Amino acid sequence: MNAYKNYKDDALTADWLRDIGLNDKTFNTAKLNVVRAQTMAHTLLTQHRALLSNSQLHSLTAFEQACGNKRERQRITDAFCHCVMNINTNINRKLFKQHRKLNKPNITATNI
Repeated sequence: MNAYKNYKDDALTADWLRDIGLNDKTFNTAKLNVVRAQTMAHTLLTQHRALLSNSQLHSLTAFEQACGNKRERQRITDAFCHCVMNINTNINRKLFKQHRKLNKPNITATNI
């Protein structure tokens, strides 16, 4: 019973890691910055693709391709990870600005 539960939990964990853009086989061997940048790149490419410029889109797809290969993943530098993180910050600022514009009429209506 316990072995089956562990097997089922491992499968659920692998599914969750795949959903956020990580490979469960290489998750424990990759550097922390690469893992963080990989999840950010996956989220940006799947959920916020319309907000990306062509150069940002090219950088993120190149990063995801590099993360897909073991040899290239080991060669990813911190500078490339920071580039992906900066793109993520830029898109988050755009999203917060859009959110603020949507909520601004509601705030002024409640103050009156």
